[in-house]
Parts: sequence; C-alpha cells; structure tokens
Amino acid sequence: MALFDPKWIKPMALAMSLPSTALIVAWGLWEMVDANIITQSWAIFIFLAAIGNILISMVIFALKKK
Repeated sequence: MALFDPKWIKPMALAMSLPSTALIVAWGLWEMVDANIITQSWAIFIFLAAIGNILISMVIFALKKK
C-alpha cells in the first residue's frame, strides 16, 4: 500500500513548490526593478502571471485525474 495517491502527485508537487516559487520570483523581480531593467507594473504583471500559471496548472491536473 502506497503512502500517497499517485493521481495527486503533480497537484501536490505544484502546491508545495508555490511558496518557494513566489519568493524567488518576487526577489528576482525586485532586483530587476531596482536595476531599472523593468518597471514596477511589469514586475507585478509577471509575478501574477507566474503564480496564476501554477494555480491554473494545479486545477487542470486535479480535474484531469478526478
């Protein structure tokens, strides 16, 4: 007997990586804004796109395996 349900591996992996991904993306974007590579508006957009992509992927994987 497995300790986990194999169909939930991908959604759980994405859920567990979300906090660290958010932290690294936010830090990288902050550094790029400080270096005047991108504007703050673009940084917010990229951050929300990255987090939204992970959340949407979690939902899609969960619905596929239902």
